Amino acid sequence: MLTTSWLSQCAPRHTLVNAAPAEVLRRETFDYRKWLRAGRNPDTVIIGIHGFCGASIDYENLGRHLMRRQAGTALYAYEVRGQGRDPLKERRGDIDDPLLWFADLQRFTAVVREKHPRAKIIWFGESMGALIASHAFRRSIENGDAPPCDALVLSSPVVKIRDDFPAWKKQALRQASRLIPTVRLPLESLADGQQVRMTHDSLHSQQAETNAWHIEKHTLRLLVALGDLIDGMPGCARSFSVPTLVLHGGRDFFSSDGDVKAFYGSIPKTAGRKFKLYPESYHLLMYDAQKDQVVADIADWLNHLPRTRR
Repeated sequence: MLTTSWLSQCAPRHTLVNAAPAEVLRRETFDYRKWLRAGRNPDTVIIGIHGFCGASIDYENLGRHLMRRQAGTALYAYEVRGQGRDPLKERRGDIDDPLLWFADLQRFTAVVREKHPRAKIIWFGESMGALIASHAFRRSIENGDAPPCDALVLSSPVVKIRDDFPAWKKQALRQASRLIPTVRLPLESLADGQQVRMTHDSLHSQQAETNAWHIEKHTLRLLVALGDLIDGMPGCARSFSVPTLVLHGGRDFFSSDGDVKAFYGSIPKTAGRKFKLYPESYHLLMYDAQKDQVVADIADWLNHLPRTRR
């Protein structure tokens, strides 16, 4: 495993009528990790997009497995803007425009393609990363572009706002974000005191004790942006035109089995889709009780992908 950095050229921000001109494009440096067998030119490269309060290290279990068992597959995972290893500490827990997430993924994909021009590219999004990958894919297709990757893996995608989250609270959050967008809230404040279990032996509230990159509070505008991405997931599913693997834990706090299966059912069969359910697992599948099975299933699915690029 190697940690290094890459440059992202940001997309222009939206501006209001009569506001100042859009910000000039700027280049920023973000870290990434890679798991790549020394001396091996991979034929498949996975790009990992980690989740909410996550970090690129979340892909270590999968990366180590691939280096041992599938030397022809490499894994690159970058630090997501606005999360706990964003180089701008004041931006951690915030996003001023979710389009920047999509631009970062596209730019990082271009960097990886430059390094491995003949390799298949697979976008692997976990939780919030699955939202980013799904919407970035959809935007490319709707723009008339070729598919931006050769396959998709979506681990614990949040595909619908929970039914027990009241509509009035969602609307109040949106209204507040317009007035005080950078005010911050802890995730637990939206869960009505419920404990958010991430694995069989860890809670979201305990992450600060073990993860240096954990963020206690996020801005209202980031939380609203995530809500909008979740609402748009069914439309994303219908746009998928590449082989897609969906992974879901039966005890996931954020998404029910029925909602994820409905999302999966919206993916065109012609794309080549597969669904894996882990009944005893929670949200962080690659670190929960069934992690070895999860990693093995991912590796097996990779082995059955078409050998050539689309």
